[in-house]
Amino acid sequence: MNTPLNIDVVQILLHVLNLVILVGGLSLILYKPIVRFLKQRREYYDGLEKKHAEYEKEYEKFESEKQQLLADAEAEAQQRRQQAERQIAEMTKRYADEAKTRADAVIRAAEDEAEARKRSILESAQTEIGELVLSATQKLLQDGANEKTDSALYDEFIRTANTADGKKKK
Repeated sequence: MNTPLNIDVVQILLHVLNLVILVGGLSLILYKPIVRFLKQRREYYDGLEKKHAEYEKEYEKFESEKQQLLADAEAEAQQRRQQAERQIAEMTKRYADEAKTRADAVIRAAEDEAEARKRSILESAQTEIGELVLSATQKLLQDGANEKTDSALYDEFIRTANTADGKKKK
């Protein structure tokens, strides 16, 4: 067959048939497995993204729970700290009051003892003065009254007043 421009229709049809077989074979051998592989890979990464989103939500939930627990623990610690401070303040006040009461009792006892000693010393001084006066009066009445005797009596009275129990006071 002689065709214009030297084009053979059978040759063209064979080339078209070869092209169809090539495209069909390549699509079965290469294209479909590659598409399937890409689809599986997309599904795998989509699944990972979903898991990541779930883990992210769980993490946020746990983080909020953790923050809540920390806040609760901090509040409880603050409450216990305040309670302990109140107890310490009460104990300190109680001990201070008790110490003041004891100190007041000691001071009262010391004042009472000092007052008793003062009375005792005054009584003994009055007794000694009375004895001295009595002794001086007796000597005056026994010896008679004259200027020389009076002077000696005054001197002895002063010496006796300056000495108590044989010890000289300064």
